[in-house]
Amino acid sequence: MRHTVLLFSPTGGVRRAANLLAGAIADDFEYVDLSLTLNGQRSVTFSREDICLIAVPSFGGRVPEIAVERLSAVRGNGARAVLLSVYGNRSDEDTLFELRDTARAAGLVPVAAVRAIAEHSIIRSIAAGRPDAMDAGLLRTFGGQIADLLNTGTREEVGLPEKELLRPYGGVPLHPKAGKRCTGCGKCATLCPVSAIPRDDPTLTNEKECITCMRCVAVCPVHARRLNPLMLSIAGRKLRRACTARREPEIILGK
Repeated sequence: MRHTVLLFSPTGGVRRAANLLAGAIADDFEYVDLSLTLNGQRSVTFSREDICLIAVPSFGGRVPEIAVERLSAVRGNGARAVLLSVYGNRSDEDTLFELRDTARAAGLVPVAAVRAIAEHSIIRSIAAGRPDAMDAGLLRTFGGQIADLLNTGTREEVGLPEKELLRPYGGVPLHPKAGKRCTGCGKCATLCPVSAIPRDDPTLTNEKECITCMRCVAVCPVHARRLNPLMLSIAGRKLRRACTARREPEIILGK
């Protein structure tokens, strides 16, 4: 039996939540990075006995399109899957529904799902420092419950209702750009999940390709990349009104 995490974590929040959950399920998970084209592989193939944890952020209430695209290259062969949706304290809306359907299409059997909260990747003051100690305790508890469920051998699908219409996602009208500090090292271009930063001139950003995942901002060694401060302030004021109450992690098991 192989334990694998399929992970899309541009700024690290999803990875931290996945580490907490996975560590309580089993101690031998291997990680496949969906942001780097399946670790350079064309596809990932599972057997029926394997366990897969799929961990993604919620982008506007949906699974990032690039993550859906790369998950389509997975060959599940009936392996059981645990779904993890991580959001910035507002709501993950249709993320788990879309992730469940994506897992099914890849031949996986989703038997459990978790919603978790991490620091907002754009407005960093929202859910700052999360997952925190309280989140960690809950996620480890959830992981133990999922481990017990998996040990029963169940293949009963997670209890999420069917949903035909998903929330439209039109993207974010903000895109990071490089400032005067940029040294041209190209780390942002190398690690951009959608190749929106030209390798020959990493000061630029292709706004049509950019998904505002904020990885380039997170990995820049000299903190040269950022969003427009005025636009960021306006967006922050609007979003904070919907994110004042603390949200807590949730677990969903079989029907």
